[in-house]
Amino acid sequence: MSVLMIATNNIKKAKVATATLIILIAIATIFLYVGISVLANMDRFIDQKNAQINGAHQIFITDGVHDQEIQEIYQSIPSYSYSEREEGMMSISSSFQNINTGEEANSIPAVFLNLDTERKISQAKIIDPVENMPKNGVIAPYVLKAANGYQTGDTLKMTVDEVSTELEIAGFYEDLMFASPSNVSMYKLYVGDQQLQEFLAQPQFGSKCSYFAVMTTDINNTEAFESEYVKETKNRLPEGTGSYVSICYGTTKTGVSIFINIIMAVLVSFSIIILAIAAIVIKFSTTTHIENNIKNIGTLEAMGYTTRQILNSILVEYLLMTAVGFMVGLGAALLISPVITNVVSSSIGLRWATGLYPQAVLASLCVITLAVLGISYFSAAKIKKITPLTALRSGIETHHFGKNRIPLDQTRLSLNTAMGFKSLIFNKRQNLIAGLIIMLLSLVTVFALASYYNFSVDKTAMIKLIGLETAEVEVNAVDDEETIFAEIAAMPEVEDTIRLVSFDGVIKFKDKESSAMTRVTEDYSRLKVDTCVKGRMPVYDNEIAITSIVLGKLGAQMGDTVSIDYNGINCEFLVVGVIQQFNALGKATAITTAGMKKLLPSYREQNLMVYLAEGQDTEKFITKINNQYGSEKIKTNSYFESVEMMLDSFEASIKIIVTGCLGIIAVIIVFVLFLVIRVRILRERTRLGVSKALGFTANQLIGQILISQMPVIIGAAVVGAIAGYFATNPLLALMLSANGILNCDFYVNPGLVLFTAIGISLLGLATVLIVAGKIRKISPCQMFEEGVD
Repeated sequence: MSVLMIATNNIKKAKVATATLIILIAIATIFLYVGISVLANMDRFIDQKNAQINGAHQIFITDGVHDQEIQEIYQSIPSYSYSEREEGMMSISSSFQNINTGEEANSIPAVFLNLDTERKISQAKIIDPVENMPKNGVIAPYVLKAANGYQTGDTLKMTVDEVSTELEIAGFYEDLMFASPSNVSMYKLYVGDQQLQEFLAQPQFGSKCSYFAVMTTDINNTEAFESEYVKETKNRLPEGTGSYVSICYGTTKTGVSIFINIIMAVLVSFSIIILAIAAIVIKFSTTTHIENNIKNIGTLEAMGYTTRQILNSILVEYLLMTAVGFMVGLGAALLISPVITNVVSSSIGLRWATGLYPQAVLASLCVITLAVLGISYFSAAKIKKITPLTALRSGIETHHFGKNRIPLDQTRLSLNTAMGFKSLIFNKRQNLIAGLIIMLLSLVTVFALASYYNFSVDKTAMIKLIGLETAEVEVNAVDDEETIFAEIAAMPEVEDTIRLVSFDGVIKFKDKESSAMTRVTEDYSRLKVDTCVKGRMPVYDNEIAITSIVLGKLGAQMGDTVSIDYNGINCEFLVVGVIQQFNALGKATAITTAGMKKLLPSYREQNLMVYLAEGQDTEKFITKINNQYGSEKIKTNSYFESVEMMLDSFEASIKIIVTGCLGIIAVIIVFVLFLVIRVRILRERTRLGVSKALGFTANQLIGQILISQMPVIIGAAVVGAIAGYFATNPLLALMLSANGILNCDFYVNPGLVLFTAIGISLLGLATVLIVAGKIRKISPCQMFEEGVD
């Protein structure tokens, strides 16, 4: 009998264990392959997408007042290659609504460009175009199709203050720089020449702007190019010059993939958890196999088989199961590729092409094979200690010398209950295995539900993590801001106002420097969102708080003195706090208004965050102040709606991932309990048959199984859910640490803990009842011949 024949025979005899392990390996393969394939190919994919349209390395959008000076600045930077400039329209206070989908209006700035313009940089390659471009046709970013369900032919209603117009979606385009509003909070929209001229002729829709697309000699050094550009513009151009946006390829590339990288990291982590569960199942199955077949093992040894050959047969057995499970998982991963494509595309705003990635296949296969072989070897190594004589005597392990914890002749419990608890104590190993698996899955369930709750139901904690304020309206005053802001603050609709400004700064420490978005306000204690995680926010004019990413890049820490270079003036600041935020890729600082005036004595606080009283309508308030002051004096936008729209693009992905995880968790629980209880019934078939012969009914014996299993299931579900309650935020912080997140404050609803514990317990109860129902088929007369089907 060859090693392969022994292995295949073992597989045939353990159909349930085989099926369970194949399913676990298949699920682990799906998650591991998908996670690795996306993580490993994302950078290359984005670079290829950008190369297909000859995408810009830098984008600058300005008000057109200092175009000549701006061109001279970026052309003087050594790594400059070539550029294109075109005229467009910038709409700061615009909101958009797809009438066909019935969505709510989303407030977001937009830049309109002429579709008919010949351009070499960032070419507009249209996806799903209409046959004939209508006069009011608009080419929208692809993210609206992937994440929001927009279709060609839909009507897009654009509103600025109280003025509206309707545009017909004539197709979609891909451009990394404007791929997702969560990365760059602005739409880039292409319209025909006639439509653009009509817009420019109606100032209420927006103002003329200059759009610069710049190519450099080194796409991997665009952040340094942008830092040099920002520094020179502040030194050479007057303060207050209208620069709407500066977008860098390197920063955008990192930002657009942050969220999907987090999702994929979660999938890889989940695959590791499933592999850990598979390892527990392998350990359990191997031990059970050795105990049940110890006489057969002794017989093989007596026939001349070495322990190495018997051990190898077990390794071959698990290798065969691994091969089948991996192929099933890989096939399933390719089968669900449309779902993965939708998840990735809606997150990054670019059409993800899911396919067979050989490197990801090889990496997944190696990880899974090594994990299975490793645990299989250590689980089966005890075979080396089994001699033919010990095996033929059934082995010393088959005898029980443990203390009788519940003597039947002394207990006050009913006989059936006492036997159930005796079985609970006796089957410690199986119960421990089932308990560990259920506890892990219960923890993961709480984690998944809490993530969904904070992304989709109550987004307060996620907004705090992003690092943005929760003001309903943002107002920028062109002039006379003191009077205007005082009048707005006194309006009955307003609950509170805070002056908060940000600018792109360059932070220096010793011989290192880093660009960072610098926030400026007079009193940080008045902000609604506290981003400080260590130390405190700045109070005096010589203090600064910095994110951990910037501190790490500079090699600085709290207590060090850094400097800010602004308009040729260099001022030193003491680091008094560490802040965290997703916004601006985690590269941010905070100083006081007094500190800003050290850098720029003529500094004016021209940006106001407006918090409306409860029940007030944001759009009505914006219309009111726009009518009162006019677009010449103020620029407004629905700030909080823009923040929520950033998160909405992630909501669909989170729903798919959480639903998938919960479904897989349920499958694993059912199969593991099915395996554990079935093996137990097989091992105890003699006792169960004798019990039936003594007068025990099938229902009484099923009751014994319930008594011995349900405390484990309920206890493990409760412990795992409670652990999930306390571990969710530390786990999130660990996963997001690469993005500068040190602490997470997601709300974990206690109801989720209770729901998880009850749900898993009920699922376990149903599974136990179904599997234990096999006891009804046990016949005292036939049990020694047939066993349990």
